[in-house]
Amino acid sequence: MSAAASLGPAAAAPLVSVAIPAYNAQHTIAQTLESVLAQTHAPLDIVVVDDGSTDGTWDVLQRYRQQVRLIRQDNAGIGAARNASVQAARGDFIALLDADDLCRPERIAVQLRFLQTHPDVLLCSSDFAAFDASGPLAPSYCGEYYQRCSAARGGVRARYPHAGRFALLPDEAARHAGRNEVAVYWGAVYDELIQGNFIHPPTVMFRREALQRAGAFDPQIKIICEWEWFVRVARAGPVAYLDLPLLDYRRSPTQISSTPHSALDSLAVAKAIYARDTPPGEGLSRQALRHLGALSLGAADMLAELQPELALSLLAGSVFAYHTVKGQTWRTLFKIAMPAAVLDLLRRVRS
Repeated sequence: MSAAASLGPAAAAPLVSVAIPAYNAQHTIAQTLESVLAQTHAPLDIVVVDDGSTDGTWDVLQRYRQQVRLIRQDNAGIGAARNASVQAARGDFIALLDADDLCRPERIAVQLRFLQTHPDVLLCSSDFAAFDASGPLAPSYCGEYYQRCSAARGGVRARYPHAGRFALLPDEAARHAGRNEVAVYWGAVYDELIQGNFIHPPTVMFRREALQRAGAFDPQIKIICEWEWFVRVARAGPVAYLDLPLLDYRRSPTQISSTPHSALDSLAVAKAIYARDTPPGEGLSRQALRHLGALSLGAADMLAELQPELALSLLAGSVFAYHTVKGQTWRTLFKIAMPAAVLDLLRRVRS
């Protein structure tokens, strides 16, 4: 893959779809849609799926009926809502977005131009900034949000086999302190991605071909269906990352990315991926055992005080099935064995 050049002025602007699932998003969906409607690229096909909201989301969406295609369905979860949105999409390129995040004005234009000039790449993601109710959190948040992209682990660059540069157009460069080009990382990342996600779903744009090769999202996966789908896409072809914040990601107390439910979901999905992708007659690789052991141990640690019996089962699995023993093993066992009152007392003494 070579460094990108901008498309010529005679190139026709293709239709891009923006697929947005929404659930109880009455306080954020309008701001999200305004950020999409302010994109420098046109035309846009914007599809919003109201996944059985119980608040005023559907009423807010009525204000955008002339500009947005609306779908309403009974609550079926994020996987089903993502499927409904991408299946309704008419564009050759589809951008994912969540109902509380904000696109930078150049997001669609930059990612589209990248995918057009790199036809071998199935999917492109990007860096993102973050904010919460109190204001901005960080101008570059990928390395903080995804542990595997932290500076201590080599950053995002360490997850991709290849690196290059991508040219920005003058108006795009002006929005990013005059940067004329940005780093881009790409390649076959299946072996990396199977160990844990580092592709932020609301920053993703992919070509329709990715759906044809990888299939739809799995509606049975309740929390991390995107990671499982990204693994399937990565198995089908190259993916890329633009080292440029093209999204403002909203942090809120209601997010469930670090809960016992998400930890159990991650473990179940990882088991399913390894079972599906391990050749018949072969045992799990050392890498797979380490990964499953770490996920089992992490879930046990999260559940140690809430569901000690389940936590003990997970801990035993991490030790005996996946051969994982480290300092966290003993700390988790201690948390499982100690009464809650004792743990609370120890925390108070430490503080």
